[in-house]
Amino acid sequence: MNDLTSRRIASVALALTGLIHLILAPEYMSEQAYIGGLFIAGGISTLGLAAWLWVRNQPVAWLASAVVCAGMATGFILSRTVGLPGFHEEEWELSGVISVLLEIGVVGLAAAALSAGRSATATATT
Repeated sequence: MNDLTSRRIASVALALTGLIHLILAPEYMSEQAYIGGLFIAGGISTLGLAAWLWVRNQPVAWLASAVVCAGMATGFILSRTVGLPGFHEEEWELSGVISVLLEIGVVGLAAAALSAGRSATATATT
C-alpha cells in the first residue's frame, strides 16, 4: 500500500471515529460529564488529525493519531471491563466496537508508516 493510500484510509477512519464520538457525546455528557467531555475532545482531535493526515505525511501527525486512537480504544475497553471513575458500562454497543476497530486500524497504519519512515531514513544515511 502506498503512502497516499495509507494516509487517506487513516484519515477516513479518524473522521468516522470523530463523528461517532461527537454524535454520542450528549448521551455520555448526561451520564458522566467528564466522559462526555472526553468524547468531545476525542471527536474534535480525530477530525483535526484526519484533516492533517489528508494533506501532509508527517511523522508527528501519525504519532499523534496513534496516541489518540490508542487512548480512545483503551478508554472504551476499560469502561466495559474494570470501569472508569464513576462510570461503568455493561453493553458493548455496535458503535463502540466499530470505533475501536477503526482506532486499532489507525494505530496499525501509523505503526507501518512510522516504521517505513525510519527504514527510509536509515537507508538514506548509510
